[in-house]
Amino acid sequence: MVALIKKTLPGSVKDKIKSIGRERRLGTAIRQLALIREGEPPPRHLLDELGRGWGDDGFRAAGGYLEEVARWAATVQGPVLELGSGLTTLVLATLAGRRGLPVWTLEHDPQYFRNTEAKLRRCKLTNVHLTLAPLRDYGSFCWYDPPLDALPQDFSLIIADGPPGNVKGGRFGLLPVLRSHFAPGAVILLDDAERPQERAVLLRWTSEYGISYQSGTRDGKDWAICSFSDERREISSSGGAAPFG
Repeated sequence: MVALIKKTLPGSVKDKIKSIGRERRLGTAIRQLALIREGEPPPRHLLDELGRGWGDDGFRAAGGYLEEVARWAATVQGPVLELGSGLTTLVLATLAGRRGLPVWTLEHDPQYFRNTEAKLRRCKLTNVHLTLAPLRDYGSFCWYDPPLDALPQDFSLIIADGPPGNVKGGRFGLLPVLRSHFAPGAVILLDDAERPQERAVLLRWTSEYGISYQSGTRDGKDWAICSFSDERREISSSGGAAPFG
C-alpha cells in the first residue's frame, strides 16, 4: 500500500516530503553537534549526517574540508570570516558562535543567501552576521563588496570557499581587500585547491603577500591551510598535510 501511494504522488509532493525529511535530519544533527564538548572536533559520522541533512546542492563543503573547518572552528579563539555561505555556516555558528565569537559570512548570491538564512533560522542559530555582499569589479579581479567599517579588525580564522572559480581573479581578492582585518597568526582555509584557479591564487598569495601553506587531500579534493610567513605558527592538517609541489 505504501509503495502504491508513493507511485501515485506527484513529483512536487515527493520533493516536498524529501525536503521536510532533510530539514528534520539537519536539525537533529545540529543539536547533536551542539552537545559536543567545547574544544573537541566532531566525529566524521556526525559531519556526514549534517551533509545528508543539508542535501547535495553541488556547492556544499564535504569530506576532508568540512572536517578541517570543524576542527579549527572548535578551537579558534577570535572572530571568524567565511566567504560563501552553506553548511559550513551552520558548523561555524554551532562550534565557534556558541562561545561568543563573532562569525561573519559574506554571500553574493541572493538565492543562496536566502537558503542559508532560512536554515540558520530553522536551526535557531542566531549568532552569525550573514551578509549579502554582491561581487564588485576591482579592476584586475572581482571579489565581494564587504561592509568594511562594520567588520572586525582581528579575524583569526578565514574560511575561503567563495567566490566561484569562474569569477575574474578567483579568490585572490581576499588579501588585497581584507588583509588589514586579520589578526596576527590568522589562518586561511582555502577550499578546492586541486583546481587550477585556486592553485594560481595560492601562487599569487605566496609571491605578493608572503603566505606559506600546506595541503590536505581526500577523495580527489584538496584544500590549503595558509598562514603568513612572518607570523609562522604550528599547523597540522587532519588530512595529512604536505606542501604542494
